[in-house]
Amino acid sequence: MTSQRWRTSFAAWPTRSMPETTVSGDPWRALCAAQYVALTTYRRDGRAVVTPVWAAERDGRLLIFSNPTAGKVKRIRNSSRAHVAPCTWNGTLTGTQLPARARILAASERDEMWRALVAKYGIPALAFRLYDRIRGLLRLAVSAGIEVSRSS
Repeated sequence: MTSQRWRTSFAAWPTRSMPETTVSGDPWRALCAAQYVALTTYRRDGRAVVTPVWAAERDGRLLIFSNPTAGKVKRIRNSSRAHVAPCTWNGTLTGTQLPARARILAASERDEMWRALVAKYGIPALAFRLYDRIRGLLRLAVSAGIEVSRSS
């Protein structure tokens, strides 16, 4: 009985899904404003892998952080081809997938990534940044930064 009550209350929990387009009609603007973004990267054999991520916009680009050993980082190193779309926390798409190009950020560019993420997500992103700094001080692997830009 308790389990059923929890499922019912969780299903009613409001999720923040963003509209597919903004007033200007630009899906990229709506994507930049979305709470979660589905980043689709491609394996060597061409199969798509969709991952919901946090993404913050800076100068028309989306900035994302990730574990440096994550599959998405390996796939981006192999191929810059990607697609992005607004989504829910579990990866359910809420808007149009847009073609994009992704690249791994250099170490000197990660501070900009963290500033953008903290500005958008606040304390949770600040906690990740602090964790990342502690890992750096302990000489452990720090987060990789990913830049996603519109594909032309």
